[in-house]
Amino acid sequence: MVRSSKPSVGLWRPAEAMVGGLRSMSGGSHDFLQILCIEARRRVSEGYYRVPRIEEGLRVEGLREAIAKCRGNAVIAEFKRASPSLGAISSSARTDYVVRAMEMGGACGISVLTARERFGGSLEDLKTARAVSKLPILMKDIIVSEEQIRAAHELGAQTVLLILRAFKRGYTEGTLSQAIRAARGYSLEVLLEACGRDELLEAMGTDADILGVNARDLSSLKVEKRIHEEAVRGVELDDRILVAESGIETAEDIRRLRSLGYRAFLVGTSIMRSVGVEAKTRELVMA
Repeated sequence: MVRSSKPSVGLWRPAEAMVGGLRSMSGGSHDFLQILCIEARRRVSEGYYRVPRIEEGLRVEGLREAIAKCRGNAVIAEFKRASPSLGAISSSARTDYVVRAMEMGGACGISVLTARERFGGSLEDLKTARAVSKLPILMKDIIVSEEQIRAAHELGAQTVLLILRAFKRGYTEGTLSQAIRAARGYSLEVLLEACGRDELLEAMGTDADILGVNARDLSSLKVEKRIHEEAVRGVELDDRILVAESGIETAEDIRRLRSLGYRAFLVGTSIMRSVGVEAKTRELVMA
């Protein structure tokens, strides 16, 4: 994918215009996704995502292309230090060492958590991953602002994750279509995440490059592996690339999901917790 050098496409309202909304969202009870979005909007307002552009390196293919060309199972290996449900996973892991091991294990792409709170992520982890890997990189964050999309571009990512439910519930600065257009303006692909069949059908009606089904309900943080199966039941995927997210631990999980029509698999915790990152990645790729 040829990377654009365009300035901000300006399709969303500026982050400063949303700061007042933090206070109005912070009272009462919420689903957990709302809390994650509050924290993301606070990071935006604090300037966390205002980063300088890294030096251009060699051309890196897009994640969609990498998935389509993958000879084994298309595993998107995720570098994550912690999660809201499990707490610390591998808080002291060296980004360069782990990402190289994931690539050597045959991963088709790398996902990097960049949210500080609850995930222990950092933009520096993304920057390091880009420096040491030739694979397409997915910036995984709770995207609520165009400023985050711009940061993904500046730090060398090829893809951003957008959560359909966050846009449907109005937790973001703009609409989903605006976010997708903003990503396109920065020459980024969009992985649009759904949870369940209804959301998947809605996602299929968008211009997202890649679709994902998360077996973890971000409103409650519960993982229900049956969601992967129920979401695709009776759904004609045609040529859409579908990624299975969450709850993937074993080669058998990969085989089961593949039989359901999933073409790629986003795996983080089981790889990060394994004794050998390269070996675990290869096990899933070769399943």
